[in-house]
Amino acid sequence: MPGVLQIEALAQTGGIFCINAMGEGKYDTYFLKIDNCKFKQKVVPGDTMLLKMELISPIRRGICEMRGTVYVNGKVATEADLVAQVVKRQEK
Repeated sequence: MPGVLQIEALAQTGGIFCINAMGEGKYDTYFLKIDNCKFKQKVVPGDTMLLKMELISPIRRGICEMRGTVYVNGKVATEADLVAQVVKRQEK
């Protein structure tokens, strides 16, 4: 699996993670930044990826800083620090 798709999977997982942490309401997430991305192991067809997200710091003003890790067969394949912004949807 290409590295860019692994990072996309982490970003999507992080968006869901942030929205669930916000509580009641309808929210959108916007991906802002990626730092310290490291690819440590190749991911090939047939591998099962386990994605883990954890908050680096509490969510403040809608900014969510997370550390994402991709595991394959119990070993770290990819890791990165991600930042997203959570915005409440405007009702029309």
